[in-house]
Amino acid sequence: MNYAISVNFLYSHFQNNMDEQTALVLALQLIALFSIAGALLLYLLCKIRNNSSLESGENMVCGGKPILVTSCDNALGLQIAMHFANRGFRVFAGLKEGASSGSPHDSASARVIRAWQKHRESLSVPLQGSLIALPLDVTREDISHEAVDIIRAHLPAGEDGIWAVINTSGISYRGRFDQQDVTYWDAMLKTNVIGVLRTARIFQSLLRKTSGRIINIGSTNGEESGLVAYTATKYAIQGASNALRQEFSPLGIKVITIDPRGILPELMYSMPKIRSKEDNEVALNISGVLDYQPLILTSKALEIIDVAVSSAEPKQTYTLMQRPYWCKPLRLIHV
Repeated sequence: MNYAISVNFLYSHFQNNMDEQTALVLALQLIALFSIAGALLLYLLCKIRNNSSLESGENMVCGGKPILVTSCDNALGLQIAMHFANRGFRVFAGLKEGASSGSPHDSASARVIRAWQKHRESLSVPLQGSLIALPLDVTREDISHEAVDIIRAHLPAGEDGIWAVINTSGISYRGRFDQQDVTYWDAMLKTNVIGVLRTARIFQSLLRKTSGRIINIGSTNGEESGLVAYTATKYAIQGASNALRQEFSPLGIKVITIDPRGILPELMYSMPKIRSKEDNEVALNISGVLDYQPLILTSKALEIIDVAVSSAEPKQTYTLMQRPYWCKPLRLIHV
């Protein structure tokens, strides 16, 4: 029953008991009332479904847990690392360069992390959470093993494991398939696929005692022209994660994939840049730490990653950009 039919139906019903104009006005008012009530009901249903898609706070692990973010050289990794450090986690932030040099020529990520550390040290009241930069390159076997030793050296006495490994290492190249250099394909496979597998194998020793989790950036959707090879790597990670989940299950290690649909890979893996004021002074954010761009994850996306990291019983896959339920048809009666 569409809007016109509804008006005609109510109008004809009221016309027998009142004058024509009054009947039409009353019919329109009732239709408007029903529309508002329907919209309110739909909104409540959406809130219920959205809330039910995230686990209850009773099953969430509190801060203080040690986690590793494999690459903070890119915008995705840096934002995730900063977020969980502010949430009270002990975050190990992987950097290809500048993890300990302190040079003014360090990358923007290294400078942001160092500024965060100094800001925390300056606080009169210590807060929970830490950010520890360490050298890490997922394409290098030797550096990855050294990272394991560094993490163990920074763990509190009596601890020998971490809660989560978040694989944020990745690169992307956009271009027509028939014109793209094959070396780009090799680079994406080496970092996006082999690097993730190497990380899982090397860091599983730190995840066994905690029954921890590995979180990979995969994809189940979103093929796009110009990203053929990149898309292939993300589907490879999705499939590898599904198989790895079965292998790691007897060890108590969980394997989770994050589907970043809706976020441009060029943004995810872009190099962060520190913002400056008009007079070329370095800009600070509201907490006194270096302000950088881009920030690619919304508060809702960070909330979803929170659940993937903190939930005692996480799902196998989480999608960062969920389709609004109001875009889906609500079928109360199916004929």
